[in-house]
Amino acid sequence: MSTYSISQLAALAGVSVRTLHHYDAIGLLQPAGRSSGGYRLYNEQQVLQLQQILMFRELEYPLAQIQQIMQTPDYDLTHCLRQQQQLLAGRIAHLQRLQSMLDFTIQQQESSSMTTSSQLFNQFSQATLREEAAQRWGEAEIRHSEQQLAQLSAEQQQQLAHEGEQIARGLAQCLHLPADAAEVQLWAVRQHQWLQQYGACPLQRLVMLGDLYVSDARFQAYYDRFGAGTAVLLRDALHWYAASQSAP
Repeated sequence: MSTYSISQLAALAGVSVRTLHHYDAIGLLQPAGRSSGGYRLYNEQQVLQLQQILMFRELEYPLAQIQQIMQTPDYDLTHCLRQQQQLLAGRIAHLQRLQSMLDFTIQQQESSSMTTSSQLFNQFSQATLREEAAQRWGEAEIRHSEQQLAQLSAEQQQQLAHEGEQIARGLAQCLHLPADAAEVQLWAVRQHQWLQQYGACPLQRLVMLGDLYVSDARFQAYYDRFGAGTAVLLRDALHWYAASQSAP
């Protein structure tokens, strides 16, 4: 098995020796042993661990979370590699969509037919929504949700998105009914179940999301495109549903 000095490992991975010192100090990446002169020595296992750390850093994980993941008793290297592969695939797909957005803009510019099409901003909007969600619910929870989605195939993700749209369409057909009507409540239940596929959604959060569907113009515009008043009905339905579930 090959062994590496700290300077050799730093050169191999493209990081500084100081970074490896820091990883050792916090217990994230410790050497396999020491030379007779007291210098740190690393083997292939630490090389793989360092790759894991640097990949998580590329995916913008904080060091504390990386350490928590890698030091859990059931940590499995192969599973972790596959998970990172899925997360990276999602990141690549997003960058490709951004590239397509720029291609569209360049094409419009070169043909002198620039418009105010939403295609100019749609991918930025997704990034903005993610940032706002992280501020509201916490970065760890958003990453957990992203990891759950990354485990789904493209077809399954498409089906999930389609389900959300079907719920909105169904509610739009109930605008003549009160929020506590049985038919409306069936859609509220489906909305809750749908949200839980993205991650934990306790009743308190469900109520907050219901408020957001109305208070945030972007969400209201999305739901009201199926019928004016759909966002308000959804909010009221979720409020009534949450209250009924919380009642003793």
